Amino acid sequence: MENKKEIICEYAYQSLNDLVSFARFVSYAEYLDRVSELFEDEKSKAEYHQLWFELEIINACALSEWEQEGKPTDWQKRWESDYKQDASELMSELLSILK
Repeated sequence: MENKKEIICEYAYQSLNDLVSFARFVSYAEYLDRVSELFEDEKSKAEYHQLWFELEIINACALSEWEQEGKPTDWQKRWESDYKQDASELMSELLSILK
């Protein structure tokens, strides 16, 4: 059976496939810092929250652009060219904090 961190990591990495999935993960991850068993100490919770906030900024910017463009169904190229790399890097940092 997978542990919580493995489940969260799998969900996180799958969310990088497209904007809507990413937005869902960012929303889900907002309060994971309340799950004490995922963190070593308060410092790691604070680091997690800061990285989550940076993911939220990427999420907000991407969603805003997508909405301004009329929510096109095929926004994959834009996601991959403008947002996915930064999101992936931050996601890796965020997940490395979890124990």
